[in-house]
Amino acid sequence: MSYTRLVLTAGFAMFAMFFGSGNLVFPLMVGVISQSNFQVASMGLIITGVAVPFLGLLGMLYYSGNRQLFFKPLGKPLAFLLTFAMLGLLGPFAVVPRCTIVAHGGITLIAPFLSPTLFNAVFLSITLALAWKKTRIIEIIGTFLTPWLLGGIVAIIIAGLLFGPDILPSLLNAEQALETGLLKGYQTMDLLAAFFFSAATVAFIAKALTTHEDKQNLEKLSITSCLIGAFLLTVVYLGFVALGAKFAPLLQGVAPEKLLVVIAQQSLGNFALPVAAIIIGLACLTTAAILTSLFADFLHKDILRERLSRRFALIITIFLSYILSLVGFATLASWIAFALEIVYPALIVFSIMAIFHHKTHRRFEKYHLSKISFGLVIIISLYVKFFIS
Repeated sequence: MSYTRLVLTAGFAMFAMFFGSGNLVFPLMVGVISQSNFQVASMGLIITGVAVPFLGLLGMLYYSGNRQLFFKPLGKPLAFLLTFAMLGLLGPFAVVPRCTIVAHGGITLIAPFLSPTLFNAVFLSITLALAWKKTRIIEIIGTFLTPWLLGGIVAIIIAGLLFGPDILPSLLNAEQALETGLLKGYQTMDLLAAFFFSAATVAFIAKALTTHEDKQNLEKLSITSCLIGAFLLTVVYLGFVALGAKFAPLLQGVAPEKLLVVIAQQSLGNFALPVAAIIIGLACLTTAAILTSLFADFLHKDILRERLSRRFALIITIFLSYILSLVGFATLASWIAFALEIVYPALIVFSIMAIFHHKTHRRFEKYHLSKISFGLVIIISLYVKFFIS
């Protein structure tokens, strides 16, 4: 496989892995809330939804995608608990169920007879099938699924911007719009995902490299792939925020998981509903598949110590995801928001410190700056949450 094809496949896969349920919903919500101040709100979303996750990606790539090495400054017990908490939120306890709920919300407008009980079972069965063969998942997502996903997204954005109504004045000032973008970017949880998606991307690229000279380019190729994914995310986020702003009057009271389908229907007519439903399904499926695989790997290796097979761990992960997918989007969003308010700022600081240690050749690592900074930010976040908010 040529370098160009390799980084494009990995970059497309990176975009598709990140672009899941929250990424379908929150940029549109930012536009709906900010309206004529959507440009300012977009800046906030790009900061926390793209730039901050890229910090995590960059930090992990400097450690060759090795999460044990990356989180080593925290000590084994804390690193284990943090990894479990992050993968649990990304996996069966929050994001995978959220992907399932959002996918069902899109499908019901063209197949209203599908109950959550039935649809969620089918969706998660397909997710299981994609995650079943670990070695092919990045290639399948990057080569086959992402082009269809991107094509559909671009078509809806262009049609919506061309045929959508004029944007109404915002009820928010510029500062409030920026804050809205920043907070919604948090809720995508993409920094958490970055720590683990980078490892999957590095493993995929490393496997394709054969000679010693090729392997010396691993870091460069991995960073290039991540930049491609970040660029695609940025373009789609900007388009989605603008769509939300244009169609804001028509989206009042619409369930979050149905926003994109309503926009597609308004801009392209009823014939676009299947396209929108497929886009939503693919976006949620690609993210759910990789997150299911990552949590199952952690369960298999770190918790069960390989006493049971990876496939058994996958089945457990899917079962937990199915149970929690019946809880509902609003409840899941509240759980996620609370956890992120505490942990997210500390992880941002930790990622910056990891990059700092790498660039200074780890000369300051003996002072435990990463661990101290992480702990201090957690304490500050808890204080703000319980005594100031």
